[in-house]
Amino acid sequence: MSAEARRARRWTRLAVVYFVVVTAFLVWPLYPALGNTIAPRVLGLPFSLVYVLGVIVLNTAVLFGLYRARVIDAGEVEDDPPAGEGGAGG
Repeated sequence: MSAEARRARRWTRLAVVYFVVVTAFLVWPLYPALGNTIAPRVLGLPFSLVYVLGVIVLNTAVLFGLYRARVIDAGEVEDDPPAGEGGAGG
């Protein structure tokens, strides 16, 4: 296995673990303990809403990082040759 494939596999595993942990922060055992409160207001919004929005923004940032690192499609092989480099058709 090449170094690039090992790197992609490691990042994929870390991403899966991250998303499992973050999902746990949004369900029963952890959410009521950490985020289910209204008392501290952030920009006029209740903390419970800011907590969920923060997790969504963090997930978006991680997915964007994975996309920029090309970890998600590192194992895919392009089947079609680029236009103008032979192949059937016009």
